[in-house]
Amino acid sequence: MDAPLRHDREFAALWLGQAISNLGISVSSFAYPVVVLAVTGSAVKAGAVGTVLAATAFVLRLPAGALVDRLSRRAILVACDLGRVVNSGLFALALALGHFWYPHVLLVAFFEAALGVLFGPAEAAAVRRVVGPERVREAVAANASRSALPGVLGPPLGGVLLGAGRAFPFVADAISYAASLLCVLTVRTELGPEDRESSSPVADVLEGLRWLLRDVFLRAALLFFMAFGLVLGSVGLVLLVLARDHGAGSGELGLMFALTAGGGVLGALATPRLVRTFRPHVLMLLFVWVAAAATLSLTLLASPITFGLAGAVAFFFVPPLNAAVFGRIGERAPDALQGRVTSAAIQMASLLGPVGPLAAGLLIEDLGARHAALTYGLVVVALACAATLSPALRAD
Repeated sequence: MDAPLRHDREFAALWLGQAISNLGISVSSFAYPVVVLAVTGSAVKAGAVGTVLAATAFVLRLPAGALVDRLSRRAILVACDLGRVVNSGLFALALALGHFWYPHVLLVAFFEAALGVLFGPAEAAAVRRVVGPERVREAVAANASRSALPGVLGPPLGGVLLGAGRAFPFVADAISYAASLLCVLTVRTELGPEDRESSSPVADVLEGLRWLLRDVFLRAALLFFMAFGLVLGSVGLVLLVLARDHGAGSGELGLMFALTAGGGVLGALATPRLVRTFRPHVLMLLFVWVAAAATLSLTLLASPITFGLAGAVAFFFVPPLNAAVFGRIGERAPDALQGRVTSAAIQMASLLGPVGPLAAGLLIEDLGARHAALTYGLVVVALACAATLSPALRAD
């Protein structure tokens, strides 16, 4: 088979496998807290599952990147998918047999996050090997839709499956990982890494971060991502309280968040064209000023539908901006550092995200939802001004 055609087919296989597994992840992520809450009646226990998922990813992300650059990436991809098939399948079997043990749920969540945080940078490095550095930005842009669409489809599908039985969302999750495994096995390109001199684990973990910090644009962009992560992690709660203050019921709340997610989906579908058309710093400026206007508009709007549309506008430029930044990493980071640099970039970008809901709750409690929205709007305006004036962001 002609090499370019084979590489295109292999990239399509990786894209399809991850699209299916992302749908399974979206379904199970919706189902975990619902099942725990239904069985235990404890919101704290339900929330603890999400905490285990987030904390495991945070703690293991940088070491996982180092492993991706030290061990066979093909073996990592296969082992992670196989492990997740077993993990979700055994949990589904336990639920189908009527067995529920809360520590088992936390253990399942731990392995889900641990294997996922190892699979992610390995797959990103694999995509670079398959398509080549010269096409990696295009490939990353094409990958944007495989996360956005499952994020919208997963919760309603999860609800339907839960209605049929508690085990079914996790059966679907196991099947999605099996599909990803089959797609990975079709890839014949050598995925690396090449043999390299051994170094200390600590040096391995920090080397990707050092590479990132030496790139002027990426350093500035990821610092802005960190700041915006705090805002984006907060705005969901602000939207929720604003809508509830206007008498929204559960159906209207669901529609509101579906509209907001729809903005990200449209942005993901437009990502390949936008990444080809605009330089990364232009996408950054489009995002920050549109997000500033949308956030400030929350102080003037008065219905869940309009709140959802404002959220959709704010999230439209998130997928293309992510693709531009991570596409640059795929292009420029050496193959031997791909896992560590990707993991370090995700860690930096998401560092303040978990603080967002807590910060939003404190602001809403102290100022009220509308004044909290105004505060966030002013913060985004300040960040937009800083981004506009930053010479580092123009070094793309």
